[in-house]
Amino acid sequence: VAPQLLDAMGYSTMVRELEPQFVYQGIRNGDVDVSLGAWMPAHKDMVQPLLDDGVAVQLAANLEGAIQGLAVPTYTYEAGVESVADLDENGDMFNRQIYAIGAGAAMTRAFQDAVKSDYMGLGDWEVVPSSTAGMLSQVKRKTRKGEHIVFHGWKPHWMDIQFDIRFLEADPEGKLAGMETTVYTIVRKGYPERQPQIARFLKQFQGPLKAQSVWIDGFNRKERDPDTVAVDWIQANMDVVAQWVDGVQAADGGSAMAAIRRELGG
Repeated sequence: VAPQLLDAMGYSTMVRELEPQFVYQGIRNGDVDVSLGAWMPAHKDMVQPLLDDGVAVQLAANLEGAIQGLAVPTYTYEAGVESVADLDENGDMFNRQIYAIGAGAAMTRAFQDAVKSDYMGLGDWEVVPSSTAGMLSQVKRKTRKGEHIVFHGWKPHWMDIQFDIRFLEADPEGKLAGMETTVYTIVRKGYPERQPQIARFLKQFQGPLKAQSVWIDGFNRKERDPDTVAVDWIQANMDVVAQWVDGVQAADGGSAMAAIRRELGG
């Protein structure tokens, strides 16, 4: 959505999809100007050195209220599994398996560490890593049958729209569940001075949580063109867009909002 709006304002953008470590290395090397995906505290070990070294600036929070951690179907939650503490005594409901994403993911490692250390009685459990698609196919299969499953959930994501799920309450050490996250916009040092209008827009750009799940559902699960998903949402939510571009000038010095309406309609 942000690149579509900037392009409509007359600013040239190039979007690159990279793993987080490569994004932050790109900022350090000068190859990347902006990241809208600094998930904190999950990315703190990668972001903080950039801030400490004066290489990057934390411009603004663009998403608040995100959450990740262990999740279950709502019917499982209502059956009494409301927290990590409830898992061990109800292990047979889940065949003592936790479904997770790739083996290298931070949360997957956290689940595996919990099993190794017998944290919260999970020592006799098994972590089943897979791709995100593979994990969610298991969620789909089991929920269709009304079976119980505990898995790595997060939002914003289309799983929050397509499945009736609940996130487990946080564990005492906050390692496995109920992990609230804020996503920040990180820019290379000096970028706000070089591009003050873009910087103002980025400071004001905050995507609604549910909207971001809708975006992800559109281009990921439904496999629609991401640009089409973005434009459709923009045209239907011009009131939100107006807040994001308040006081922002287009590249030609005119009104950013006028340029957006001219280019994208709505």
